[in-house]
Amino acid sequence: MHDAGAAVAQTAEAVAGGGVHPYVVAVDPDNAQRRPTTPLILVLASATPDLSVPMKAVDEHCIRTNVPRITLIVGTDAPEAGARRVAEQARVAVLDVMNAPRAMTSAIVGLVEGDTRLAVAAALPVFRQVDADAIVDETAKANASFAVTTGLAETIPVLTAPLNLGDMVILTKNQLIMGYKITLAAGRNDDPRSMLTEILGVIGGGFMFRQVARQLVGLIPVAGLLPKVAIAYAGTYAMGRSLTAWALGGTEITADSLSRYTAEGLDRGRELAQQLIGQVKAGVPSPARSWQRLRGWLPSRIPRPRPNTRA
Repeated sequence: MHDAGAAVAQTAEAVAGGGVHPYVVAVDPDNAQRRPTTPLILVLASATPDLSVPMKAVDEHCIRTNVPRITLIVGTDAPEAGARRVAEQARVAVLDVMNAPRAMTSAIVGLVEGDTRLAVAAALPVFRQVDADAIVDETAKANASFAVTTGLAETIPVLTAPLNLGDMVILTKNQLIMGYKITLAAGRNDDPRSMLTEILGVIGGGFMFRQVARQLVGLIPVAGLLPKVAIAYAGTYAMGRSLTAWALGGTEITADSLSRYTAEGLDRGRELAQQLIGQVKAGVPSPARSWQRLRGWLPSRIPRPRPNTRA
C-alpha cells in the first residue's frame, strides 16, 4: 500500500521483482482491513515518515491480528526517516523503491519465520539472494556455536576424542542441509534425494571440502577455542557462498572462489568467535573444576590390600 496512489504499482512491482505476481496484491489503506484473506506480511508504504491516519489504522489492525508488517518510506533515505518508531517491527527508507530492493527484501525476509522464507524465495525471485545469504549466515553461526559448546567440553580430557568425531558429523550434516535449503530457495522442487545427489556432485566428490580444508589447515595446530570456532564458521560460510553462486547463477565452483570466500569467512568467524566466547566465558567453570565434578560421577578405584609380609 502507498498513500500516493501512483506509487502503489511501483511498490508492488518491486516486491514482485518486476511485473505483476499473483502473490503480491496492492490495496489502499481503506480497503486493507476488509480483505477476506490474511497476508503473510504487509508492506505499509508511505511518501512521508509520519504515517497518515488511515495508514496508522491499518498498522494498529496488524498489531491486533498479529500480522507482520514493514513500514516503507519512499522518496528519502534520510536516517531519521528510516528510524523505527514505537511498536514498529521494521522500517526502511529508500529514495527509489525500484532501485533499492535489497534493503526492503532483507527487512521482509527478517520478519518471515522458519521455512516459510523458502516458499517466499521460491515464488518471488527477488528474495532468493537475500534468503540464501540468511541461510548461509544462520548455518555458519549455528556451526560456530556448536564448536563453542564442544570446545568447552573438550577441556575435559576424557571427552576429547568422541567430540572431535562428533564435530565432523554434525558440521557436515548442517552444511548439506544448508545446500538443500539454498536449492529450494532457488526455486527447485525436485525429489529431495536427487537434489542432494546433485549437490554432492557440485561439491565434486570432496573437492570443495578439500579446498576449504587447505585454506584452514594452517590454523588447525593453533591451540585455543577461538581458532576452532572461526574454522567452523569459515568452512560453512565458504561452502554456503559457493553453493549460492551455483544455485542462483550457475556459477562454477573454483579453487579461487573458495579461497576468497574462506578468507571472508575467517574474518567474520574470528569476530563472531570473540563474541560467543565472551558471552559464555563468565558462566563457564574452569577446566579443573569441570574435571573434579566429572570425577565425582566416575567409579571410585578401590585400593588393593597390601600383602602381609611379616612372619
